[in-house]
Amino acid sequence: MSFLTIKNIKLEGISAGVPKNISPAISTTDKYGAEDFVATTGVVEKRYSNDFTTSDLCLAATNQLINDLGWDKKDIDILIFVSQTPDYILPATSCILQDKLGLSKDCYALDISLGCSGWVYGMSVISSLMSSGAIKKGLLLAGDARKQCYEEPDQLFGFAGTATALSYGPCRSLIRG
Repeated sequence: MSFLTIKNIKLEGISAGVPKNISPAISTTDKYGAEDFVATTGVVEKRYSNDFTTSDLCLAATNQLINDLGWDKKDIDILIFVSQTPDYILPATSCILQDKLGLSKDCYALDISLGCSGWVYGMSVISSLMSSGAIKKGLLLAGDARKQCYEEPDQLFGFAGTATALSYGPCRSLIRG
C-alpha cells in the first residue's frame, strides 16, 4: 500500500461547476434495481449538458474560486488538469485553461489523463511539485463532461468540473495515510 504525506501545502479552497440540467441516476426500467444502485453508489441524480466541455465547467469553478480567495492570477505558478474527457487530443486542455484564465505564460500547465482516481493522483503530483517552495500557488482542476461518450442509460456518470486551490507555506500536514 502506498502512503503519502503532504507537508507545507495548504488547501485554500475547493469549488465546483455543474450544468443546470438534472436527470435521475436511476430509471423505472433499470434492470439492476434502483434501490440497490442508490444504496451501493449513493448517486441519486446527475448533471448533464451537451453545451459544455470539461474545460468550461472547470473554468467556471476556477473563476469563482479565484474571486472568492482574492487571488491575483499572475501569482498562480502551476495548473494541473485531470480528466478522462479532455476537450481535444491536442493542445493540452491545461494550456487552453491557462489562456482562458489569463494566467502567466510562465505558469506550469500539465494534463493528467485519469478518471476516478484522478484527483488523488493530481493532488500527489501538484503537492510534490510545490513541496520545494519554488511554486507558491497552484490550481488542481478535475472534471469530466462525457458528451463524447454519454448515453442516456449510463446511471453513474454526469458532468462536473472542480477547482482546488493550494499554496506553499508552513502548515500542518495536509494528508497522512
